[in-house]
Amino acid sequence: MIETTDKYGNPLSEKEIQRQIDEQKRARKMLTIRNWLNGIFIVLAVIAIVGVLMFKGGEPGLYYSYGIAVLAVIIKMVEAIFRMPGIATKL
Repeated sequence: MIETTDKYGNPLSEKEIQRQIDEQKRARKMLTIRNWLNGIFIVLAVIAIVGVLMFKGGEPGLYYSYGIAVLAVIIKMVEAIFRMPGIATKL
């Protein structure tokens, strides 16, 4: 929510209001990126689980499924980095 007054009830400057708007836009952009990364993670995780259940030991498909699972975990780690406080101001 954009504040238009300070804690004493005085109106904020246009520059301060614009800073708040920019901050909200940045937060919305980060949320969109995080949602896409989570979606990719979920799809890759499901593919990996299905692959592990379908293939038997020693088959190449099983190793591909493990690779997909590792990729899914790496994507989830990147998404977790975006949740860290202050990371949005550095990007």
